[in-house]
Amino acid sequence: MVWPVKQSAQADEGTTYRLSEPRKAVDPCSIVIFGASGDLTARKLIPAFYHLHLEKQMPPDFRIIGFARREKTDASWRDELRQDLEQFSRTKPVDEKVWQDFSQHIFYCQGDITDAAAYEKLEKQLTSFGSEPLRRNILFYLATMPSQFGEVIEQVHHAGLLHKEGENGWQRIVVEKPFGHDLASAHQLNRELTRYAQERQVFRIDHYLGKETVQNILMFRFSNSIFERLWNRDLIDHMQITVSEKLGVGQRGGYYEEAGALRDMVQNHMLQVLSLVAMEPPVSLDAEPIRDEKVKLLKSVRPMAADDVAGQVVRG
Repeated sequence: MVWPVKQSAQADEGTTYRLSEPRKAVDPCSIVIFGASGDLTARKLIPAFYHLHLEKQMPPDFRIIGFARREKTDASWRDELRQDLEQFSRTKPVDEKVWQDFSQHIFYCQGDITDAAAYEKLEKQLTSFGSEPLRRNILFYLATMPSQFGEVIEQVHHAGLLHKEGENGWQRIVVEKPFGHDLASAHQLNRELTRYAQERQVFRIDHYLGKETVQNILMFRFSNSIFERLWNRDLIDHMQITVSEKLGVGQRGGYYEEAGALRDMVQNHMLQVLSLVAMEPPVSLDAEPIRDEKVKLLKSVRPMAADDVAGQVVRG
């Protein structure tokens, strides 16, 4: 059974708690987005944080800092994000009162990812917030190309912002797909990320899994008495997974030049959907049992031989 996410409640001390078990305090924290001028930040990240704030699921005290090369002020970046939110928010119109409160938590740090001085400026900006938790509890969101992951992690470590778990508050690293371009580069990325952080501090995510239609696959399959009995190879002839997008490359030319459309969509988004559609029932709907069943499914997929590609793949 899938339990719905409940609304948060406020404790007497003003700390926000999620009512799902186990109850965990949502600590005051700073969120640093590297690659803040990119498409992902405008379309996904800021709208997501805005909706969390709207639903009172953000901590009572937080800061969001956008780190990117383009020259902007706090005010100009907030204005850009406000326009983007009008387009990409799932609730329309945007609640102006909520936005005004939310926007006061947003700041901008101009700098190049390869410039150590930019990270010193970031460290000073975090220190200026005054609150100890805002300086110590930091989520680093790497909305950049995978080739830049290692550089960012090394620089934030040398700037004194990233520590091993338990040494100085908490820090988390969130990295987006694609995770490298082949197995060797993925192993290399893992080594770079865990050189300065522990494995449990690193979160490798696929934002496509946050789509409601994707999340509903689990309930559609395993909580539906009609389909649960029929969903097997004896009764299903074939399945077709279609990902239909309206957007073109747009301003993401640099990203596509490095990653390519195949790595952008197929080896992550589409294989994740394939796993959810075809995997065996997990022992529970917790993260690790679902992951284990996905791995079993992917190990069962027959690899395509190089000679078969021309006859089985059409690219446009």
